This record gives sequence, structure tokens and C-alpha cells, in this order.
Amino acid sequence: MPIVNLNDQAELARYEAFVESASFTSVTQSVNWGKVKNNWQPLYVYLEDGGVMTAAMSILSVTDPAGDTFAYCSKGPVCDPTDLETIDALVAEATPALQQRNAFLLRMDPEVLYSQALNDAFEKRGYVVRNRDFHGNHDTIQPRMNFVVDIQGKTIEDVIAGMKSNERTKMRHAMKTGVEVQSGDSPELMADFFETYKAMSEYHGITYRPEAYFQRMVEAFQGTGQMKIYNAWYEGELHAGAVAFAFGDKVWHMYGGSKRIENKLLVPYRLQYEMIDWACQLGKAKYDMGGVWGTDNSDGLYNFKHRFAPQQDVIEYLGEIDRVWGQAAYDRFTK
Repeated sequence: MPIVNLNDQAELARYEAFVESASFTSVTQSVNWGKVKNNWQPLYVYLEDGGVMTAAMSILSVTDPAGDTFAYCSKGPVCDPTDLETIDALVAEATPALQQRNAFLLRMDPEVLYSQALNDAFEKRGYVVRNRDFHGNHDTIQPRMNFVVDIQGKTIEDVIAGMKSNERTKMRHAMKTGVEVQSGDSPELMADFFETYKAMSEYHGITYRPEAYFQRMVEAFQGTGQMKIYNAWYEGELHAGAVAFAFGDKVWHMYGGSKRIENKLLVPYRLQYEMIDWACQLGKAKYDMGGVWGTDNSDGLYNFKHRFAPQQDVIEYLGEIDRVWGQAAYDRFTK
């Protein structure tokens, strides 16, 4: 069956094994991610050839009070994102089940580089593509601009050597300040991380996810080796934290927090050192530092992240690819 039976643990395990090892994948395509987003309904679709899985699409859907359902394939599907025939086939497999849920939209946002030719090819097949016409920080669900460090075949020292001299000094100084980093995947570590995440969010006046969301991450990923929590302490005081995921060919720094206690300790550099080192030790090809909103130093995120690989450019992804079934609901959703 091209749709996974959620009650069949062997089938779920087979699907997860394919998604984790596939060439084009993301932790948000993992079955475990669906456990984190537990207020969304999962749908796992795949294609196979001779009994061997060849492509997959993990979809989470949520229904609004009006009964309209939004379906989201986050950073997917799991296939060559330029293979439009395969994407069409996955969408066709998912369509009946999604329409039974009254879905007005299936949204995909694969990590594929922007090109006008690919944009046009999707549009010719009837998709709505959202990218350069949308300039606000949150006009797309995921940032279209990401900073991803190439660490293929490198050690942490190789990565540091690629930084500018001032940044190399900061990184090495951060290792000598007496800051201690605790890491692992326990509920206790996540509770400490949440304290830093909440403090940072309140400082910036932005909304933040509840602690239960992060504890579900522990429940879903503890023991898999795919998630690591890092908390930085100095003289018995918690300063900052981070959560990273190892999946596919990269480590992704997904969440961070800081209590903004003492800048001279260079705690952010220390945490980045630990996460990059983890990625290098795992033999990953990429270390994903996450989104930026600009491509020059006027953007604070760019200004910090670009220091870690100044010879690299920001990656611009294609954006959101929408299959629309209900135009009126879609218009309300996107206005």
C-alpha cells in the first residue's frame, strides 16, 4: 500500500528507515516529527519499485473551525526535488486521503535551490509557487534563505581554520572561559533549555512554543541519536542553550535560547563549537545554522552566521509549492 498503516509498527519502521537514509530528506519528514506535532494528523505516503521504496512524503494536516484542512509536507517530499514526475506521483497518491479530510491545500517546501526554470516548471504543472514575491520575515512558513556550512570531510579544526582570524580567536577563546556545556537528550536538559528559550523570546517580545512541545521532542527522539540538547553553564548559572538534530546528511541547529547574562564569555561561539564538532564527528556533509532574513550585515542573523564560513554564500531555496483544491479557503489562508 502506498499509504502507511499507522497501526502497523513494522510498516512505520520500514518507512522511517527509508526517510532517514534517503538522499533528499529532513528530520521534519521523520515519523517522530509527527509525534512532536501531536495536534496535527499524520499521513505517510510512498512510492516503490519491486517492493523497494523510492520516494516518500510525510504530511501533517490540521483543520480549522470552519472545517477546512491545511496539509503541510515540511521540507519535503523525500525525493529528488527537481523530479517533477515523482512529485506529481506522490501528490496523486496523497490526494484522495487529503480530500477525504477536506483539504483545500497541500504545501511543500523542499530544500532545493531557487531557479526561475524550476519555478516555471512547477507552475506549468498547476502548482502555485511562493518565493521572491514575498519579502516579509514570515510570509513563508520556513525561511527561504539559510546559512549552511559545508563540512564534508572536515574536522572542527578545519572549520575553524576557514573562519576569519578574528572569529578564529573568538571561537578558541570561548573554549577557555570556563563555560561548561552539558549535552544529551534527557527531559531535565530540555527543561533547562526551555528556560533559556523562554527568556530569549520574552526579551525580544516574540511568541514562543510551550514547554510541552519541547518535552514531546524528548519523548519522540530520546535514544535515537538524532537529537542533542546543549546547555551552557558558568559558575553554576545557566546562560544559554540549543537544540540540534542529526538527520540525513546534516546536523541542523533548530532552536536556541539565551539569558543574555555575560557577553564576554562568548557563549554562542561555545555552543556552535559543540554542535559543529558533533556534526563533524558524525561525518555529516552539512551543518545547517538555520534561516536568515537578509544577505548582508544589516541582518543580525546573517552577520553572526556568515562569520563561520565567510567564503560561502547564503542558500536561497525555491520556496513554497502549493497544490490548491479550494480556492476560496486558499485565498483566506494566504491573504
